[in-house]
Amino acid sequence: ARPDFLVLVVVYASLVMGSRAATITGFVLGLAADAEMPEYLGLNALALSATAYAMSGLWSRLVRTNVLVQALVLFAGSLMHDAVYYLVYYRNHLDLLGRFLLRFGVPGGLYTAAVGGIVFLAARGRKWRAITGGAHR
Repeated sequence: ARPDFLVLVVVYASLVMGSRAATITGFVLGLAADAEMPEYLGLNALALSATAYAMSGLWSRLVRTNVLVQALVLFAGSLMHDAVYYLVYYRNHLDLLGRFLLRFGVPGGLYTAAVGGIVFLAARGRKWRAITGGAHR
């Protein structure tokens, strides 16, 4: 398992910039990441764009000042990205999709959420209101 830094950037972009800018950011970052595997060009762009759009809608309904809420949103965003990406990637082997999500998606999502908690605490220390929602030390 590894943290998904692209999801971390896109989810925080959806918090800071709103849905349109975050969706565009997710698309551009996804295309850059897809340059490695041209046979799946656009798949990461789709997954990151969908994640950015969904998470921006989620952020508007939640209390942003809580580190647990931010970690849960990051976990959900990571799982959503993996589900969209690997649903297309494993489209002919859906039994592999479930095993992959349980074996790698959940631990990767937890790892991404933990890194996001560290980012939140650093942002709170730096008094970055856009990420912390005005939370004080």
